[in-house]
Amino acid sequence: MPIKKLLKKSLGSKLPRVVRDISDVDDLSENHVALFYGKAGRGKTKTAASYPKPLLLLDINNERGTKTVKTVKGLRIARITTWDDFIDLYWWLREGQDYKSVVLDQITGLQDLGMTMIRDKHGKSDDDLFTQKNWGELSGELKTWLQNYRELSDLYNIVFLAHERIFDEDQDAEASDLSPSVGARVMPSVGSFIDGACDIIGQSFVHMRKIKEGGKTVHNPQYCMRIGPHPSYITKIRRPPEAGPLPQYIVNPSYQKLVAIENGTEGSQPSKLKRRK
Repeated sequence: MPIKKLLKKSLGSKLPRVVRDISDVDDLSENHVALFYGKAGRGKTKTAASYPKPLLLLDINNERGTKTVKTVKGLRIARITTWDDFIDLYWWLREGQDYKSVVLDQITGLQDLGMTMIRDKHGKSDDDLFTQKNWGELSGELKTWLQNYRELSDLYNIVFLAHERIFDEDQDAEASDLSPSVGARVMPSVGSFIDGACDIIGQSFVHMRKIKEGGKTVHNPQYCMRIGPHPSYITKIRRPPEAGPLPQYIVNPSYQKLVAIENGTEGSQPSKLKRRK
């Protein structure tokens, strides 16, 4: 006998919510959660702006990375200057608004707002030591609210942006071989959490391609994103195993290209980057 009939027999007509919400996998939301990180000027915000519109971009802590997307139609900006702004906007979005995508630019700046909130809460000045207990409290707050925003993916595509963090280059060789050395510039505990919470993680970079123009060699910048497995950079795309190996990187990354790769419907894989001499 099917489980729902068995439960009806034992519980009457009232089924637990968890049973009522059982659905076919095809009925699940097609939205995804992404993290794009990299150095300034590498195209993170531009890639995020390619997501479905209407799109709401959270300019966190005056990141001001919006100049590159001023001409994008269907994009609106919310200025997040305090921790309370960030929480208030979440509850508003949770009610369901007329947006298809929400971009947090950037979670690196969000960590700074969180530090200010913790200092104000405990009456600390900017010169006071941030104790281990304070760091623990900050980690908990960041993970809680980033998870809350992540769960908005039942309503919108969610994109987290972050600056790039390079792990300590002086760590011993064995340690660097065991863990990636480049990821989002946030607390390690928060970085590990956000890495696990995302369907897509890409590292933005610029490749200077040499081309011939009028008999001269010129350098043409290509905006790229690493998405395939890499020994140093944290990258991933969750997709069906039958789709095969991921491309090492994509040129001019966009929502459309990422979704095609996520679904295993992308075209031929790009060639590997040539080493610069």
